[in-house]
Amino acid sequence: MPRSKALKVYEKERGFVPSREVGVKDRVYGAYLDKLDPRGRDEVQQALAATGDIRFKEFLERVMTPKYKRVSLQSIAKACNISLAEFNAWWQRESVQRALATAQVGSVMITQDMVEDARTQDVMCPRCEGLGFIGAFPGLPEGTPGYREISPATDNEDAKYVRDCPNCSASTKVKKPGDQHARDKVLEMSGLVKKGAGIQIVQNFSGASHSSALSDLNVINLDAVSLD
Repeated sequence: MPRSKALKVYEKERGFVPSREVGVKDRVYGAYLDKLDPRGRDEVQQALAATGDIRFKEFLERVMTPKYKRVSLQSIAKACNISLAEFNAWWQRESVQRALATAQVGSVMITQDMVEDARTQDVMCPRCEGLGFIGAFPGLPEGTPGYREISPATDNEDAKYVRDCPNCSASTKVKKPGDQHARDKVLEMSGLVKKGAGIQIVQNFSGASHSSALSDLNVINLDAVSLD
């Protein structure tokens, strides 16, 4: 006489639960896997394909096989000998790895933005608002850059004069230093400075005298380590 199939099995974390033969009745497991949605979510399928656990690879193969389309996810998982606790622990590990990978990719983009923020940029001149000239009084000395009449006198108004903007020299742009906080962080990350310290410059004077060493030090161009 054939042995009857066990309807329940004991799991350490959950106690007695439906066995693989009646896995469809394990509603808690089913609700978890339905939420995870391994049939519809590419990231779950990719994680299953990349795992080194053969049980999870078997689960993916069965889930993606047409003949298992109407079989509940929890029945397939139990047939692959994967408990709910094991599936949960596996997905938690995978989620942590995905989060770390996302953070690593994001940190590269953030660093690029930080470097961009740290750079000196050309911005519109605030004095002339990008016009390149400003209003001037009549009678300025000859040779005043860009001094000229732009509107002749009328019966109701005096003549109007302009001159080159002294702030941007008529270029319409001025240099704006990069964000100081971003500069500090980029230099710290690059190792050029220590946190809370100034720029560290190591100069090899090759046995030069103290006086000549000081002379060499005086001509060191700090702009060489600037981001400008």
